Amino acid sequence: MNSNSTEGCTPAQNRAELEQRYAAGERYFPATDLSEADLSGIELDGADFEKHSWFHSADFSGASLRGTSFRECNLKCVNFSNADLTDAILESAAIELIKTNGALTENVKVRGATFYGCELADGDMLPSWEW
Repeated sequence: MNSNSTEGCTPAQNRAELEQRYAAGERYFPATDLSEADLSGIELDGADFEKHSWFHSADFSGASLRGTSFRECNLKCVNFSNADLTDAILESAAIELIKTNGALTENVKVRGATFYGCELADGDMLPSWEW
């Protein structure tokens, strides 16, 4: 499947559907909106939410997100505490007030991502706030 096309793909509507489709081997979930979803502890290693997915106030605490792509997604007020974000892709993402306390962030790719309008360079640490 062409990762630049959403043709034939339908966004996951909730956690149960996302987990079911992931368990069936699906990994491509463009344009997904799981704002305010409790995704704590979920395993989505290698999932691809690339292009226009929204996760406003989503809770990914304790989740396994190794190699997951959030490229060109909106991540606002997301809780990634104690999540495994190793090799995750946050390139060109709009990121605002994420919580990363205790998260594994080795090799996270952030090129072009913005935090309150500040672009991050490769190698920059992900900021975290207490709230």
